[in-house]
Amino acid sequence: MYLVGKVLKPQGIKGEVKAEIITSFPQHFYSLQKIYIQHGDSWQIHSPESVRLAGGFVFIKFKEIDSINDAEPLRNKNLYIDHEDLIRPDEDEYYIHDLIGMKVFDEQDQYLGEITAVESYPANDVYILRRADLAEVSIPAVKEIIRQIDPRKKQMTIHVIDGLLDQ
Repeated sequence: MYLVGKVLKPQGIKGEVKAEIITSFPQHFYSLQKIYIQHGDSWQIHSPESVRLAGGFVFIKFKEIDSINDAEPLRNKNLYIDHEDLIRPDEDEYYIHDLIGMKVFDEQDQYLGEITAVESYPANDVYILRRADLAEVSIPAVKEIIRQIDPRKKQMTIHVIDGLLDQ
């Protein structure tokens, strides 16, 4: 399951909800046939009846939800989708969950560490590399540094410039 949103509150009296978008592909909500929401120890499948994007949020009316009272239990619940419902990223784009845990090597095939997090900034993303000595280093996600990413092997090759791996 992959997190794509979080219900913030019911919206109106007919059961629509306002949700925070937690995906790089907000237009994705238009094509979803099912969304999973965890209720206690079980998962419920909800079918979007209508979807609209506005003001950086997604507004969803589920077929199974017909009133504000039915929508209220969804408040603060996360919205998940199946792997097969993920949109394929463009070439040289990757999902964060594909990058986390990736082994990082230099161009001489020396092991440098593992990606533990991805931080997003306006200029570019930054990969957090945990070195073998457990120190963390920020690696800018730019073509000059990132030479190759192989999601199947969970491996990344980087070009190490002076000072890049310093703490």
